[in-house]
Amino acid sequence: MSFLNPRIPGINTDDIVTEVSEAPHHVGGLAQAGAAQLIATVDVEAGEDDWDLPPTEEHPRPVVLVHGTFGNRGYTWTRAAPLLRQHGYRIFRPDYGRHLNPVLFGLGDIKESARQLGEFVDEVLRRTGARQVDMVGFSQGGMMPRYYLNALGGAPKVHHLVGIAPSNHGITAQGLLNLARQIPGAQELVEHGVVEVTVPAWVQLQHDHPFQRELADLGETVEGVRYTVIATRYDDVVTPYTSCLLAETEDHHVTNIVLQDLAPDDHTAHVAMPYNPTVLKEVLKALGS
Repeated sequence: MSFLNPRIPGINTDDIVTEVSEAPHHVGGLAQAGAAQLIATVDVEAGEDDWDLPPTEEHPRPVVLVHGTFGNRGYTWTRAAPLLRQHGYRIFRPDYGRHLNPVLFGLGDIKESARQLGEFVDEVLRRTGARQVDMVGFSQGGMMPRYYLNALGGAPKVHHLVGIAPSNHGITAQGLLNLARQIPGAQELVEHGVVEVTVPAWVQLQHDHPFQRELADLGETVEGVRYTVIATRYDDVVTPYTSCLLAETEDHHVTNIVLQDLAPDDHTAHVAMPYNPTVLKEVLKALGS
């Protein structure tokens, strides 16, 4: 399965920048685009995951990190991966939804991406001997797992789904354009009209697409799974930012967090959310719950 292999055939990763300085987390507008440019040049060969390290007694569940649209297992998690390892977690990062582009992922049919995620989870459980995983997903990676949980029978295998700025109720076309403008390589696909015409996820992510209605009809949550959502009021991709949030009910354990309720002066927008220290602190708290 190609998404298990961190190597990307045909790409000379020696030509890709392998170091990144501190990405600003109080950014917006044009400054945000500059931060994204810096972040997205990180080497996509993110190194091996923790296949040969069994989970610890303190953290018995492996953590599956699920990137978003135009993401990959490397640059999306440059902050989260080392932080989680530092705290004793075993991490696993699939590249799902390969389509057209050898470096940027999350572009394929979302239902197929959910099936790929399910296969990846099965492999993680088989290799580690764990009974369940926790998931941390960014953007599409926070929404797509809900299809896996709700439609593909994945709920018994997942203890906690943590969504960072998840597109839980879809995105507007303008939000998708805002995202593409901030990711090197994605903008070129959009400028040549390739994305709108041929990329399945592009249309499925839009809030009025039948896939979004199907996902809504399946229900926001599944019994037995914990959910944490971390949103930002300055989200320029998932708009309004409240569409990230999940309904809080008595039957299902849902926690919605808005970044500015914790850090009122923090203007972090969508693309920088997986690198924000306050966000990552909340991820650690959620995984420990």
